[in-house]
Amino acid sequence: MSKQVIHPLTGHVYRLTEEGLVEVTDPRTGVQGVFDFQARWQSGELRHADLQMAGWVGRLAQRRSTRQPEE
Repeated sequence: MSKQVIHPLTGHVYRLTEEGLVEVTDPRTGVQGVFDFQARWQSGELRHADLQMAGWVGRLAQRRSTRQPEE
C-alpha cells in the first residue's frame, strides 16, 4: 500500500505515487492534482496543495532517490 495522509481540515487525501510525486484528491468532488514535495503543481484539475502535507508525503521519496548506493 502506498503512503497516504488525510488532511485534518480539508479532508483531501495526499498519496505518494510510484514516480515520487504527491497525488492530492478531494474525496467530496473526486478532483485530483499532482504536485512535487514542495507543493508545486505538476498536472490535474486541483491546482493547490498544502505545503506541509505535500512535504510530509513526498519528502521521503525525494531523499531516497538522491541517496548514493553503498559499496
